[in-house]
Amino acid sequence: MVLVLLAGLVVTATAYATVEAGEDRYADQVMDRYAGEVTAAITDRVTRYGETLTDMAYAVGAQSDLSADDFTRITAGLDTTRLPGASALGFVVPAVTAQTGAVQRYWRARGNPDLRLQPEAGEAMHEYLILEKAFDERDMQGTDVGVSEPISAALYTARHSNRLAISSAYPALRDSTVAARSRQSSVVLAVPVHSGLGSAAPDEFKGWMLLGLRGQDFLAQALLERGHGTVQVSLTDPGEAGAVIAAVSPGTRASGTTLVRQHNLSVGQRRWHVTVWPTHRLLTTTDRGMSRLTAAAGAVLTILLAIMIGSLAGSRNRALEQVDRATAALRLDITRREHVEAQLQQLAFHDPLTGLANRLLFYDRLTHAIATHARGDRTFAVLFIDLDGFKQINDQRGHHAGDAVLREVAIRLRTELRAGDTVARFGGDEFAIILEGLIDDVAARPTAERVIAVVQQPIDIDGEPALVSASVGIAVNRPGVDAEDILREADAAMYAAKAAGKNRYVEATS
Repeated sequence: MVLVLLAGLVVTATAYATVEAGEDRYADQVMDRYAGEVTAAITDRVTRYGETLTDMAYAVGAQSDLSADDFTRITAGLDTTRLPGASALGFVVPAVTAQTGAVQRYWRARGNPDLRLQPEAGEAMHEYLILEKAFDERDMQGTDVGVSEPISAALYTARHSNRLAISSAYPALRDSTVAARSRQSSVVLAVPVHSGLGSAAPDEFKGWMLLGLRGQDFLAQALLERGHGTVQVSLTDPGEAGAVIAAVSPGTRASGTTLVRQHNLSVGQRRWHVTVWPTHRLLTTTDRGMSRLTAAAGAVLTILLAIMIGSLAGSRNRALEQVDRATAALRLDITRREHVEAQLQQLAFHDPLTGLANRLLFYDRLTHAIATHARGDRTFAVLFIDLDGFKQINDQRGHHAGDAVLREVAIRLRTELRAGDTVARFGGDEFAIILEGLIDDVAARPTAERVIAVVQQPIDIDGEPALVSASVGIAVNRPGVDAEDILREADAAMYAAKAAGKNRYVEATS
């Protein structure tokens, strides 16, 4: 009986370690992906706002005799729908104290009759907000914005580098009346304005275009969407003692530090810091806990078998027919145990909803494919598939409809593949395929085209059709890559297919 217990515990421990390693590896991959998406979202949004501000600077500089009406027309198409989080867009000009009166008269004559410049006392140089489009209905025209050290530093950097500059995080001047607990950290984007652009006249510095942004309004929604509501994110300005620019905290943060991701990014000549934490919801979606279920089930089976064997051993003095019956019962129990172990094997290596291989089995076969094809003259490819439109079906028609879609897609993928190919469900609405024995790098294209064609065919759910499509990323094996490399390339190609319009495939570039 002791030997039976020891053998059962060894098998259980091995299964537990294998499943747990697969869970950890997938959770790492998901966190890397989400951290990358969040960082890219921040960079993309700052870049887009910077390009808009630069366009405004060119348009203002192109005016031979800029007036308030010109400024109004140039900025007419901008609002908080197009620029979420923006507080105001303005034109700023420099002036020494002695020039203040002349500057005020000039701009009053240019269509801003109520302008009243407010120079900061004790300062020789001023940066006046001359023209403004306020998105919060608070008029700051005439303010000496140079009184704010973060704004002044950004204006200096933009002028002397002749490109976009971002200020450090600071409490905005226009939010001085807002209660401290409700005040957001703000930043400003600054771009220099020059006249004479595109003409024979020499370029002449005229001032700056300035865009104020409230950090939380500017980025919170993008952080939440790119993190899929399963990670908590904080964007800080390390140059300002870690001032928080924006943060989102969906769900409950998971304990531990191994899955925390920290990235530095450079935008507008300034460095920001991004920290991403996993939540319990993310760990649930990555099948965390399957290892504990495997260990518990294995331990229970081992104890039950040991009890049965002990009971039989204590009955040796019974009649021969009782021994025969006990032996038959033992054989039946062993058969049942083998059946349960086979079910555990199925549970550990296959997706319970679709019956396809899961990530753990897929990774094992991918590693085997890399080793096998390294010795031959043929190659293999990995196809990474994400269903377009699946979330709408799940949200609008319920999870039972979503499950029906996933099962039907799994059946269609199996039907389209050769017997020797591997198709797996990676979780959610993601699938992956290994195509082995390919003659060249383009041999995977016909399969990708068949996958796209078969997935987009209507799926009947309770008499109503459901429509999804497939975005497919293709990565072909090449010397020197490992399993992580080829999965990452296929995943990146799939996202490129989505960005290109969905319902298509994109091949990864090495």
